[in-house]
Amino acid sequence: MMKKLCTLLIVSIMIMTCPLQSYATEVCNHDWSDWFTDVDPTCGESGEESRFCYNCFEDEVRSIPATGEHDWDSWYVSKSATINKTGTKKRECIECYKVQSKKIPKLKPFIKLTKKTIKLQVSKTYTLKPKYAKGDSIKKYKSNNNKIATVTNKGKIKARRKGTVKITITTKSGKKITCTVKVSAKKKTSKKNTKNVYWVPNGSVYHSTSDCPTLSRSRTIYSGSKSKCPKARACKVCH
Repeated sequence: MMKKLCTLLIVSIMIMTCPLQSYATEVCNHDWSDWFTDVDPTCGESGEESRFCYNCFEDEVRSIPATGEHDWDSWYVSKSATINKTGTKKRECIECYKVQSKKIPKLKPFIKLTKKTIKLQVSKTYTLKPKYAKGDSIKKYKSNNNKIATVTNKGKIKARRKGTVKITITTKSGKKITCTVKVSAKKKTSKKNTKNVYWVPNGSVYHSTSDCPTLSRSRTIYSGSKSKCPKARACKVCH
């Protein structure tokens, strides 16, 4: 555009310094400038370019065809695919706002478990949380030995007795997965010591038996549970 303005300025000066009669009587053999783009074309709209004659200033304008090349933004999911239905993704031209769509293929069915082996004690529970494709669901949970462990239709396992059992999960699409449940016996809780201990009023320790040699000279010997004994330390001779 700057080149065009400079050229026009030069031509104007030439006309001002030359007799007007020479231009009025002659037919101009145009000396055209290069084409200048005035309006850039886009993907959907034409542009415009022009040129001018160096001798008579006549302008000539013509159209530039639309490029047809869209400036697309990123694809986005407008409808998610499932195992039963295709999905849809779309993108839009940032110039002309034309929308382009594509199908997303149906999802392939699958089933997964984060833990394939589960350890439980008798009477304890554990809830299975399988992962599967969108559109699918769990059809059935099944234990191969309900005497060892049972499983509900929501995947909650309950250990019943010591042993090993297989739990099979089946989806509506027909996919299956199996996990192993190992049931162990309950841990035995330590019983409180209910056995009597022995002590004397002036002593500093308690004894496990009244026959302890250190008690042979004692006339007064008390007995009772360890929790009721006022002495904190055990005798080193009989313990």
